[in-house]
Amino acid sequence: MLKREYVYNELAGRIRSGEWPPGHKIPAEPVLCRKLGVARVTLRAALEKLTCEGLVTRSRPGGTVVAAPEAEKLKLLVVSAMHGDEDLSAPALYIMPGIERRCLELNLSVEYLTSAFLPEHLPEDGSCLGVINLMANFNGDEPLLRKLRNLTLPVVCAHGFPRDPAVTGLPTIRTDFHAAFEAGLAHLVRMGHRKICFLFREWDMVERRMCITERSFPGLLKESGLDPARQELIQLDSNDEDFSARLKTLLDAPEPPTAVYAYSDYFALRCCELLKAWRLRIPEQIAVMGFSGYIAAALQSPPLSTVDFGYARTGAMAVDMLRRSSEWRNLKKPPVILAPFDVIPRKSTDFCRMDFSGKQRNGQK
Repeated sequence: MLKREYVYNELAGRIRSGEWPPGHKIPAEPVLCRKLGVARVTLRAALEKLTCEGLVTRSRPGGTVVAAPEAEKLKLLVVSAMHGDEDLSAPALYIMPGIERRCLELNLSVEYLTSAFLPEHLPEDGSCLGVINLMANFNGDEPLLRKLRNLTLPVVCAHGFPRDPAVTGLPTIRTDFHAAFEAGLAHLVRMGHRKICFLFREWDMVERRMCITERSFPGLLKESGLDPARQELIQLDSNDEDFSARLKTLLDAPEPPTAVYAYSDYFALRCCELLKAWRLRIPEQIAVMGFSGYIAAALQSPPLSTVDFGYARTGAMAVDMLRRSSEWRNLKKPPVILAPFDVIPRKSTDFCRMDFSGKQRNGQK
């Protein structure tokens, strides 16, 4: 008998006998190699066969876990607005992989529903852990919100705007977008930028998402060390993607901005395309800063600096929050968890504008 067959039989026997029940984490590879007296390549061949047969699941950093029969797996439901033709800037696309990875580590199954097809009632037979909602920016009148509130299973919102917890009354994981925006702005100021073009949505959306109003924005700029009168602003409605003429006008001015700070990576990358088409060097002549952590941002040329919300991490946090529902289901006020964010400096802002005369340089080497 080949060694890998011996190892496979040994491990499969422990699983089928119940010595290693569903959910049991199998010892790490170095430990098993010592116990069984085999090389790692032999062990991995046996583990691969167990994985193909559905006896175990393997992931990083979860390790190797004994799988439950599909019919016995505890599942959770994920509700979103996705219909197959997804907006690439939609947070749900980047939260879902985190949910799936965490469920794989925990031997849970995942089922997706569009918001329109969430049933009014879900069976309480113990087969469903609960529901993760990926919708955000609620006003209180949505049919989906009524359904979520009426469910007897626990519900966690994995993405939320600042007002959402008070409106929905549901446990929520959200990003502090205001603090995240300030952190990205601080990075640009540290790099010497004193005149920035801000690419924003309409003020109503900026207020809902970032808690920044048209009236409070100048004060925020001043606190960051900028002169509000020198800054530029391009505002877009939800359908306005052609901002090229407005941006070109600002860049052709006698004193153009030295950086663009966009409210999403999607529009930051669109800026980069326009700037390259106009033969402007990034970041030497103008820097570009994104906001959200779009996964392709690092693959661009030059790689895009951004404030990364870590949406995959948020998905894993939502699964863990749902698993601990017994700790918060009876609380009068739903828990709100602020997900961590990171400022990721990359090549698109990697040029420090220092001028010891106190005047702004134009980025020329």
